[in-house]
Amino acid sequence: MYLRQSWLDRRLTFKPIHRKMTSVRLGEDHWDKIWLPDTFFRNEKRATFHEVTVDNRLMRLNKTGFVWYVTK
Repeated sequence: MYLRQSWLDRRLTFKPIHRKMTSVRLGEDHWDKIWLPDTFFRNEKRATFHEVTVDNRLMRLNKTGFVWYVTK
């Protein structure tokens, strides 16, 4: 299952260096510095995470502070 979330955090707005660069992909070193929603499934009976050598995550930040987060 893929979990995709998006939200707007105005504290993360930035001015692009180039006109065409309107968003950036954030690396692993930034994931712990940005607020993430604490998402849960209310009626879950059992839950596990697939453990792999590296986290299956993607975080993209738009110049307006729009964050797009995907995890698997």
